[in-house]
Amino acid sequence: MIIVDTSGRHKQEESLFEEMQQVSYAVQPDNIIFVMDASIGQACESQARAFKSKVDVASIIITKLDGHAKGGGALSAVAATNSPIIFIGMGEHIEDLEPFDSESFVSKILGYGDVKGLVNKVTEMNLDQNKELVDKLKHGIFTLRDMYEQFQNIMKLGSFSQLVGMLPGFSNESIGKGADVESKEKLKHLMCIMDSMTTDELDSQLGSKIFTKTPSRMTRIAKGSGSSTKDIQLLLSQYSRFSEMIKK
Repeated sequence: MIIVDTSGRHKQEESLFEEMQQVSYAVQPDNIIFVMDASIGQACESQARAFKSKVDVASIIITKLDGHAKGGGALSAVAATNSPIIFIGMGEHIEDLEPFDSESFVSKILGYGDVKGLVNKVTEMNLDQNKELVDKLKHGIFTLRDMYEQFQNIMKLGSFSQLVGMLPGFSNESIGKGADVESKEKLKHLMCIMDSMTTDELDSQLGSKIFTKTPSRMTRIAKGSGSSTKDIQLLLSQYSRFSEMIKK
């Protein structure tokens, strides 16, 4: 297989588009792939149309989805070129190029996370708790302790920004816009909050409802973890969204 790569270009750079056409005529490729930067948002559509008007785009790769871009513009690009997405880029390395899964992609765009992708990542980890954790996720059983263990696993595997985006109720923005190190510190703070919870609170099947029934629990946890009650409420809100998605 031979891959011919051209430099990036904008729709207004007519000379570069002519150069791209010349390359296409000379090489006669079997598959022309449009590599799209997810961070340009809805501008994806006009950019995709410009490429499609010059060469026969057959498939699409979306990059920079490990950042804060949700990739909604990608759907416009698909419509504009009538071409399928084949891979998505979740980082800077070759192993971060993942096959496109429409269900997971749309779920993340809607803010529901990617439970399917998260289960696959956990399965890849080969930890002793693997089978038990995966079984819980598949059967819709999810306590605060389970979420704590998920956080521990995320700290051990892969790109933090990529994995945290798979959690329903969590987004790159909710964790922070800094580097992975800073973001991990924020996740550690959430774990510190859960460290201040009792065994009954962590293992309760009532989930966040146990705190609604007894608000004084949040005050106690806030004092014990050096947090505010608002931090506790945010954590419980994210837990509830994650739990609801898993139980569907």
